[in-house]
Amino acid sequence: MSAEKLPYLIDEICAAVEIYFTGRSGGQYLKTSFILCDDYTELISKLFLLTSNRQWKETKANGHFKNYQDVLGDVLAVFEAKRPADLQVVQGIQVRMQDRHTRRNEFFHSTHLLDLNVGYRIVVEAFCDLFAYGELLFGINWQKHVNSSRNLDTMRILLLIEKESFRDPTIWQKVQVILRDWPRNKSNAARKGVHLTEYPEDFHLRLCVTHGSNLLRDKLKAILPT
Repeated sequence: MSAEKLPYLIDEICAAVEIYFTGRSGGQYLKTSFILCDDYTELISKLFLLTSNRQWKETKANGHFKNYQDVLGDVLAVFEAKRPADLQVVQGIQVRMQDRHTRRNEFFHSTHLLDLNVGYRIVVEAFCDLFAYGELLFGINWQKHVNSSRNLDTMRILLLIEKESFRDPTIWQKVQVILRDWPRNKSNAARKGVHLTEYPEDFHLRLCVTHGSNLLRDKLKAILPT
């Protein structure tokens, strides 16, 4: 893996976010999207390390794969040597990532947890940290590929709005105001009342995002506190 693999990874992340928004109302896919998000934190870390040093290896001297903590530690070592000004920020994100990784592993190692799900908050915060982590590691190159991966940047902003709604529940109502008046599609901008009212909320939202382009993205972005 190297820098040219980044757009492929971001497309995979886009699919995971789409899974979340497909079952947002009922919470059907919270655990699935949470697990995928955790997987991508490790892949982003490895891709960053290979981009920074093509000689980096994901295996130890004994041939065993490095564990999650080892990989994150290697990322920290790069920041300590080359980007000390950002070290504290990346450490903070990694602490939260490691806590979620521990919880994620518990789902796989204990049958007692098969009937348990995760909450909306931990999934939303996990994705928001994933985007912040990717931007921190890859800079402008990260955002360039996020912008070019289907409607990922619009969904990223929706995640940020949802995270803000944990502090201010009224902010999601502003999203609903935008969606109620959004045109049915690009070719028929005169008709209001997006799609059909009998559609489930998630399908409604996904259609708005799919047909909303950057105009919808920018209107949603304006909701976020500056």
